[in-house]
Amino acid sequence: MNLEFFKIQSQGNDYLFFDLRNKAIPEDLGKLSKKISDRHFGVGADGIVLILDDTKSNAFMRIFNADGSEAKMCGSALMSSTQYLANDLNKNKITINTNSGKKTGYVSKDHFVTVNMGQPEFNKNELTIGSFTGNVVQIGNPHFVTFLPDLEENLAKEYGPQIEANKNFPGGINIEFAKIISRKLIEIQIWERGSGATLACGTGSCAAVFAGISKGSLD
Repeated sequence: MNLEFFKIQSQGNDYLFFDLRNKAIPEDLGKLSKKISDRHFGVGADGIVLILDDTKSNAFMRIFNADGSEAKMCGSALMSSTQYLANDLNKNKITINTNSGKKTGYVSKDHFVTVNMGQPEFNKNELTIGSFTGNVVQIGNPHFVTFLPDLEENLAKEYGPQIEANKNFPGGINIEFAKIISRKLIEIQIWERGSGATLACGTGSCAAVFAGISKGSLD
């Protein structure tokens, strides 16, 4: 089966997109994602995104990580899909169904994309894993957010795999190592479940900001 695809990145978080509306869906999508996402022997990406038919929305979005596992949600993929569908359907409001529910996106006249990721849920019970203490935020997918005074280089690459494999997270977890710059600005390093260290994460950015607001550290 020959499949056409295109690549979109959002702040460097890059995915290979397959528009399969009115088309057959290939078998073993996890295997396809793992093979084609490889940055040395494949095309190279953080994963693949399928845009599928949906009876109640403009499309259904499925996301597979670079390791072949399926994700329920991805903010960067949602923004990219919104932009693509807005251009394709000539609309400025797009509804996209996902495995974590229906999401809505908007594209302004100057092509600025805004998406509603839903209501985050904050677990106020702090967890300490190794030398990191943080909270879990659910925003379509789970995140462990830990605030630190400084972010060492390659912090996510070094400690992300250890935290993700912790017994508290049997299904794995996304991790944000966050530093507060001001009450309106934070810096984060990201470890994504199934994709490793990435340049950006839409849901992770929202989770880190939401955790900071919940703690009273951010406006």
